[in-house]
Amino acid sequence: MESWRTPGQVVILIALFALMGTGSFASEEKTGEFKLLRDENTETVEGCTIEKFRILSPAMNREIKALVVLPPEYKNNTGKKYPILYTLHGAKSPIDRYITMTPVLLRALKDKPMIVTCMDVDGLSWYLDSPYLQDIARGKDSTKVKSLFTTFFFEEFIPCLDQNYRINSKQRMLTGNSMGGFGAFHYMLTKPELFVSVSSLSGLFEKTDADKKWEPLLGSIREFPERHRSVDIFEHLKSVVLKGLKLPKIYMICGTEDPLLPHNRAMQSLLKEKGIAFEYQESPGKHGWAFWSDKLPGVIDFHWRSLSQ
Repeated sequence: MESWRTPGQVVILIALFALMGTGSFASEEKTGEFKLLRDENTETVEGCTIEKFRILSPAMNREIKALVVLPPEYKNNTGKKYPILYTLHGAKSPIDRYITMTPVLLRALKDKPMIVTCMDVDGLSWYLDSPYLQDIARGKDSTKVKSLFTTFFFEEFIPCLDQNYRINSKQRMLTGNSMGGFGAFHYMLTKPELFVSVSSLSGLFEKTDADKKWEPLLGSIREFPERHRSVDIFEHLKSVVLKGLKLPKIYMICGTEDPLLPHNRAMQSLLKEKGIAFEYQESPGKHGWAFWSDKLPGVIDFHWRSLSQ
C-alpha cells in the first residue's frame, strides 16, 4: 500500500473506512479546523519515530504531505514539550531529504531531543503565496492548484502540529537548503518573533529584479514590481531592520565552489552593515548534499545552542 496517496484514492479509502468501521486504512483526525490524515509510523534504528501524514489545507483546498520525526524519549516522557525544527527542502527535492540523506540528524535526537518536521511545497513554490493557480504534474496529468505556502505554513501547518504534538511554542527553529534557505529567511522575516534560530545551507538569496524565476508565481516583474520587491530577501531584511524588529539567531553556510556563493556573501555583507549578529561559514564544497550532509552536525549544534541562549 502506498504511504502517500493521490486525492482520488484518499476519498475512496476514507469512504471504505467509514463503511467498514475498522481496517488498515489511513486514520482521520480533526482538531479545530485542521484535518490530519495519518498514513504510517516507522521506528528507526536510532529509536526515533517517523510519522507521515497529510494535512487538508483550507486555504488551498487540497492535501499537503508532511511528516514529523519524534525523538527517542518522546513516547515515554509524556509530560514534556519539545523544541521543533522546521526543515525546508530545496527545489524539486524530496520533502524528507534531511532525514533520508544522512543518519546524522536521527542520531543527534538522542542527546538533543527535539521534534523535526518537513512539508511538501510542490517543488518550485519558493515557499511563497501566488495569486495564480500553478500547474502541478501528477503522473501523466497536470493539475492547476492554489499555491499559498506562506499562508499554509503560518496559519495551518504550525497550528495543526501544535495541536497534535507536544511542542514548545517558544522554541521554534528553521533551516533550509538552496530554495529552502530562501524559504527559511522569507519565513523568518515574515514573523521574526516566532523563531529562536534560523539557518541556511547555500541559500538562494539573489535579487528578484535580476531574475525571472518568480514570474510564474507573481507575474511579470515589469507589471508587478511591488510583488517581486515584497519577496526580495535583501529589501525585506532592510524593511524589518527599519521597523526595529528583533531577528532570531542566524547561521549561514556555503561552499566556496557553489555558484550561489556571491549571493551568500552579499547577504553576509548586508547583515554586517545592519549590525545584525550572525554566524557564517565558508568551506570547500559544491551545491549539493555531499557538502550539506557534512555540515549538518554543525547546523544541529547551532540550533541546540540557541535554545540555551
